Amino acid sequence: MNMPANPGNDGRMESTPRKKRFRIALLASAEGEREELIDALQVNSLGHELLIFENPDQLFEALHAGGNTSLPNLLMIALDDSNWSSADVLARVKQTPTIKAIPVIVFYRQSTSPNTPELYRLGAASVIHMPLRFEGLIQIVRVMEDYWFNVTSPLSV
Repeated sequence: MNMPANPGNDGRMESTPRKKRFRIALLASAEGEREELIDALQVNSLGHELLIFENPDQLFEALHAGGNTSLPNLLMIALDDSNWSSADVLARVKQTPTIKAIPVIVFYRQSTSPNTPELYRLGAASVIHMPLRFEGLIQIVRVMEDYWFNVTSPLSV
């Protein structure tokens, strides 16, 4: 059967803009890293709601108070805290039935050496090295956002 040619389609898949807004929770204790991640997320902003937390206590209070209707679709952790480690926060998230399905991305600086196998064993979706240059972080956030909100079937809450 011969199908008429479609001159507007040269065989490439076209990306359609996603209409749904997603909620991204960012936990970053160091002000510099927090601002850098916020800026990178806003540069790539597709209208997602960004929830920002400076410490794990704020995050868990908001997650427990909000109920299932206001849970984030994605959680990003960048911790430089003497009281909490990324592994501590990740373990608590994954042990809490109402929030354990939320994908968690752990960011770390080059100056730190995370226990990557442990983070994956605890349930991290990704462990990402934060680049030294802001342009590199923007590129990472673009890829991450495209993957989590356009390629995969994101958690809908």
